[in-house]
Amino acid sequence: MVKDLKHEMTEKEREVYRVLDDLDIEYTVCYHEPIFGHEDAMKAGYHQPGLNLKNMLVRERKKEEHYLVILQDEARLDFKRYKELTGWSSKMTFAGDEDLMKYLGVHAGACSVFGLMYDKDNHVTVVLDKYITSAGPEERINFHPNVNTATVGMKVKDFYKFLDWVGNPVIKE
Repeated sequence: MVKDLKHEMTEKEREVYRVLDDLDIEYTVCYHEPIFGHEDAMKAGYHQPGLNLKNMLVRERKKEEHYLVILQDEARLDFKRYKELTGWSSKMTFAGDEDLMKYLGVHAGACSVFGLMYDKDNHVTVVLDKYITSAGPEERINFHPNVNTATVGMKVKDFYKFLDWVGNPVIKE
């Protein structure tokens, strides 16, 4: 449950907590300065226990195919490696703010798995790195709750419960 009442929550952040509560998912929330990537987190000395991740929306340049790639926060996205896993074309690019808003309801810097709540047609395919798929069910996993001024931590098994709830296609490495 959210404990810090000084933090001014957005409606999209509140919606994340409502869904987690409805799914009976236990979670913690840590509030912090805005974090836009791994470098920001390291500069601030900020590191949550458990799996710290980066979430990137990528798209095929000419088609309307979108993938939410979730991998270790220190890793670089290897387009060739993921092409073998997903079958996507060699013409992939990072999605812009317009696509982030259209499919995940967020702006750059707040992209996370929780944005899938706004992908009502399950257009976006989720791609999970082996860093996540090899983690134990009780291990902690961390995501921004549709804002980059907070981080939600939960168990990996509950992350999968959330993924089942949203219903988007998932590709696991």
